[in-house]
Amino acid sequence: MSEDNAPASIITVTANPGLDLTYTMGVDGGEDADLRRAQSSTLEASGKGINVSRALTAVGVPTVAVLPVGGATGRCLVDLLDADGVAYRAAAQGAWTRINTSVLAADQSVSKVNGSGGVLEEHEQERLLSEVDQALSDTGATGRRSWLVVCGSLPPGATSELVRELVRLARRHEFSCAVDLSGDALRVALQEGVDLAAPNQAELGAVSSAVAASATPTELADAAHALAVDHGTRLLVTLGADGALYADGERVLFGSAPALQPINTAGAGDALLAGWFADGGATEERLARAVRWGRSACLSPTTVDERPGLRDDAEVRVLTVGPTPRQKVNP
Repeated sequence: MSEDNAPASIITVTANPGLDLTYTMGVDGGEDADLRRAQSSTLEASGKGINVSRALTAVGVPTVAVLPVGGATGRCLVDLLDADGVAYRAAAQGAWTRINTSVLAADQSVSKVNGSGGVLEEHEQERLLSEVDQALSDTGATGRRSWLVVCGSLPPGATSELVRELVRLARRHEFSCAVDLSGDALRVALQEGVDLAAPNQAELGAVSSAVAASATPTELADAAHALAVDHGTRLLVTLGADGALYADGERVLFGSAPALQPINTAGAGDALLAGWFADGGATEERLARAVRWGRSACLSPTTVDERPGLRDDAEVRVLTVGPTPRQKVNP
């Protein structure tokens, strides 16, 4: 089975964007236990869909990020998008855009605190949908080569009905639709027959009773295959350090590479999804590239890797493991 060539365009939707503030600590952060001084810091426009658009922009794939923005933090976010050359459509929001903070310790451990985001009122949700509608109209679908990619948490005030409207909007414009969502939002997207879902293992487990916390790759492959068949969709399941699974209802592929020591895992799943959309080729090639992009992001000190896929040169192996697993897979 093979995929179409590189997508003509990727429109991402991030309903709960944020500024990602990352502090990198040195070995000596100061003697005062109540005051730690960072060695360096970065500030980035972020949110799952924005991260995908930023990574794709870095390699020249046409993309437009659609997002709500509010207050001084929202103005800062769009300034950062402008600086990165990312095309976007912004819907005004009354609440300020949130800030997420990460601390990268000298021992390479990461502490992260995400803001909840401000309330997105019903009329602001309608405004966001209007911006998405306009982006889809301006871009125009080119068969399966154009995608609407809906990513991330929903802000206070929004429900999974917003996801339903976005999937249906993609259908009306004849765009394929992918989601990186969790919980009820993911369930609704699957019910709507979304073309591609990209959950992590925990998110897959929340919508499949067949997935336990200690599930083996074989058990995960079975669960992914069953969901793909039940909903007529494709799944790209991120497994963290273990790699990723792909299921399309006909077969299940497992992509993995040797263990590495990550610097920063924030944004690795977004990088994996961006890698999937970054180019065409056979499904095996796309899965290998996606895993490679995710690994490279783990070696970047920032949320979005400025050199997508280039920080790690380990070979990514892709094996067929389903729908009837015939061999044991050891991540």
